[in-house]
Amino acid sequence: MTPASDNQSKPPVGPQPALESTSPLEWLIAALGGLLVAAALVYMVVFAIMEPERPPAVTLSVNAISTTPGGYLVSFTAANAGGATAAGLQVSGELLQGEAVVETSTSTIDYLPQHSERRGGLFFSANPADHELSLRAHGYSEP
Repeated sequence: MTPASDNQSKPPVGPQPALESTSPLEWLIAALGGLLVAAALVYMVVFAIMEPERPPAVTLSVNAISTTPGGYLVSFTAANAGGATAAGLQVSGELLQGEAVVETSTSTIDYLPQHSERRGGLFFSANPADHELSLRAHGYSEP
């Protein structure tokens, strides 16, 4: 046998360090983490079972009207207070002069989850301040 192979077969010389056991503080923190995960899972299951299924309830509001190089921008917020997500939400804005429609602009909000808001904008060539502005949600699809 060579001296190199002798070193591999012999146990290490000297005292071996004792394996440290898990401290009570680590057990306490692990238990708290486990309880938090379990509580979150229970909450999600109860919410899914108890929450009645409701369609999206979309409301639109104007945030600001600003001038752009090509005309005017109407910034709006779409809020979904309903119980379902609206995907591909189609929003239109009309500038009205009495009963006549002066101009129409459309926008699509890709994804509007339940109990959330998204912002968008509509471009017009005519000044919205000179007309009656009407915003309307037209349709959506289920994600």
